[in-house]
Amino acid sequence: MKKLLPISFFLITLMVGCTAAYRTAQFKKAYGPTETVDRVVATTPAGEVSFYDDVQPILEHRCDVCHGCYDAPCQVKLTSFEGIERGGSKNLVYDGARLLRAKPTRMFIDGNTVTEWRELEFHPILNERSQTPKANLENSVMNLMLKLKKDNPQPTSELLPASFDIGLDKEALCTTAEDFDQYKEKYPLWGMPYALPGLTGKEHDTINAWIEQGAKVTPRPAPTEASLQTVRQWENFFNGITLKEQLASRYLYEHLFMAHINFDNLGKREFYRLVRSETPSGLPVIEINTDRPYDEPGVARFFYRLKPVLSTIVVKNHTVYRIDGSTMDRYRELFLQDDYNVTALPGYGPKIGSNPFKVFRQIPAKSRYKFLLDNAEFTIRGFIKGPVCRGQLALNVINDHFFVAFTDPDKDTVSHDTAFLNSVSGDLALPAAKESTLRVPALWYDLFVKQKKYLEAKEAYKTKLFPDNKGWDISYVWDGDGNNDNALLTVFRHFDSASVVKGFVGETPKTGWVIDYPLLERVHYLLVAGFNIYGNAGHQLATRLYMDYLRWEGENNFLSFLPKDQRESIRNDWYRGPKAEYQNQQKNPFLGLQRETGIAFTSGDPKKEFFSMMEKHVGFPITDYVSLDSCPEGDCAKTSTNPHEQKADNSFRMLANLKGKRIQVVPDVTFIHVVTGNSETDLAYTIVRNKALSNNSFLFDESRRRNVEDDTLTIVKGHLGSYPNAFCRVAIDDVDNFTSEFTKIKDQLSYYNFARKYGVRRTIPDFWLESDWHNRRYSKEKPVESGLFDLYRYSRIAEISEADFKW
Repeated sequence: MKKLLPISFFLITLMVGCTAAYRTAQFKKAYGPTETVDRVVATTPAGEVSFYDDVQPILEHRCDVCHGCYDAPCQVKLTSFEGIERGGSKNLVYDGARLLRAKPTRMFIDGNTVTEWRELEFHPILNERSQTPKANLENSVMNLMLKLKKDNPQPTSELLPASFDIGLDKEALCTTAEDFDQYKEKYPLWGMPYALPGLTGKEHDTINAWIEQGAKVTPRPAPTEASLQTVRQWENFFNGITLKEQLASRYLYEHLFMAHINFDNLGKREFYRLVRSETPSGLPVIEINTDRPYDEPGVARFFYRLKPVLSTIVVKNHTVYRIDGSTMDRYRELFLQDDYNVTALPGYGPKIGSNPFKVFRQIPAKSRYKFLLDNAEFTIRGFIKGPVCRGQLALNVINDHFFVAFTDPDKDTVSHDTAFLNSVSGDLALPAAKESTLRVPALWYDLFVKQKKYLEAKEAYKTKLFPDNKGWDISYVWDGDGNNDNALLTVFRHFDSASVVKGFVGETPKTGWVIDYPLLERVHYLLVAGFNIYGNAGHQLATRLYMDYLRWEGENNFLSFLPKDQRESIRNDWYRGPKAEYQNQQKNPFLGLQRETGIAFTSGDPKKEFFSMMEKHVGFPITDYVSLDSCPEGDCAKTSTNPHEQKADNSFRMLANLKGKRIQVVPDVTFIHVVTGNSETDLAYTIVRNKALSNNSFLFDESRRRNVEDDTLTIVKGHLGSYPNAFCRVAIDDVDNFTSEFTKIKDQLSYYNFARKYGVRRTIPDFWLESDWHNRRYSKEKPVESGLFDLYRYSRIAEISEADFKW
């Protein structure tokens, strides 16, 4: 029998291959051979459908909400015409088990023509055979998927059929036009939009007509003279010729390469990427497509260029960096006017470029730190949000809710002593220096030894600074220089995505970080500049393990401000369980925590008192988000003069007191739409569930480390989060009933009864109206930072499926 298995496998493989070849031959016979299609036309003929005027608005609000990032099903990104032409791929972007690094397939970077994408194993979703109306429809996966939904609409009953798989790791069924009949037979309800209501008749007819006409597109409008002038001015700045200018520009590029740059003198929705190009300013950009910003450029000379962002903006990868009229002067002040010399430029490549403390050792550390602090929210958002979209690997290292502050760049000597940082730069090495390694244990041990040496050197250095054994006082916390609202931040984790907002938002969290320059720089180079989503399992694992060190370091900086005799008990509460305690003893000793704090505490809760002290130290309110569990003097009515808003605030504020097991069935992120009778003045709120863990010391088995008794809710005004798991809709006159019924949730059944009344289910025909309202409202709230919310994680529990009922 054992001898027959290889033969059977060979025969099955041969049959599958022959069947596929037969179907391809049949398509060739019916529609002609594959061919390169030029879809660009000067203008849209009268009476025909325009892509930008008619089709793109439909795609944005019905398709891009799931097809907008690396985790788009089958890598089908519909946020640009170029993404539609690229098509789909069966290759996985998120693969934590691959042994070899994958070839990157980033839009507008790793391929620019249809031919290049076909060479990268992407299959078409538009017709690429004979261009006839019949072939355009019958040989287009895009059309076939929409037609399947139209012909087989999903049930509008209360329950979404259990046959729908809406998990993040669902099988990628990346059908082609040739294989579509089998897909349709096996999954008749799996048309597009998947597991959501279909398009209206008008929407469907519009896209159908566009595809039938050959899916033509007109050129994008030419940039305005104001845009050209601004871009030219900044490209001239970034391409200075002195060694000091070149090194400063490299530092800026390696921190801004993932940013959506917005200039305050241009449109609020006009964004650019800073890239390395083979061509100078004035010529078309030819982007150098390296994996990381510090990789070898591969050309003798390159130029920093500003490249327009052409895709529809989706909030999950929209990381805004604002530039105004004072920014260039600030760069000159930090990097070009200081009294230092650059004698030689550093090289490139992972062994050199992955360590910023060596590459940029000639730039004063204080200048580097102040640059990062100027836009600290952007800097932290890089690892919290970033372009990766699905960040469980990096994010399960942090708590669901914690506060972040920074050391003062003028007072914290460790952060501005360039000579000291240069002396320990070898011990600040990062995992990316080894690229896609499989020798993770050896790499981990080497990095552990170096981290320990750095902390010991840092402790010896600070001992000389504080001979009286007195540590930092509140003046060592950066106060935002009296006007910078980046001084205090809050991080929320929502399983495999996260949000960072300005100010301390929500009740007192379990933990806090105080970040100094060496820590902030390493976070960026570990999880942004040095992280490769296409890297192998070893690279991803080493990145996750090293992040433990950085979390411990930030937490220990925070603990150093608290009373010495309470630090151990506070940290033990953060790391419960014998394994976690052992981890701390072996890998996270109390280095740097032997000095007494310079702060005189007066309450029995120094952690809470310290957070309050930092807010007072900053000295001005940071009101980016208003949390309803921290209203002035406990009266939410004081946060608004609008009677409807006062009523809703005071009602929803009661939900912030809910915690423990009773809320474990509540989704991570719920958007609430309060209907006032006027859609333009309706109100938006967000309920965030903060899941508690006994510790963050381990990569796996998070469910076993859950402390549901300590789960909490944070209620904020407006929208917080990129991936809503549920929408709720309630009339203003019914908010008290909404709150009352929410407080009665205790299990799956009671949540189901609540969701039946207030939840916006996937199955209801009006689902898209609610989704559109939230996107429209968020755009009004945050005209620059907003983007389309992603529905890829919209929870089944909003309507609960047949498979979920376990009464």
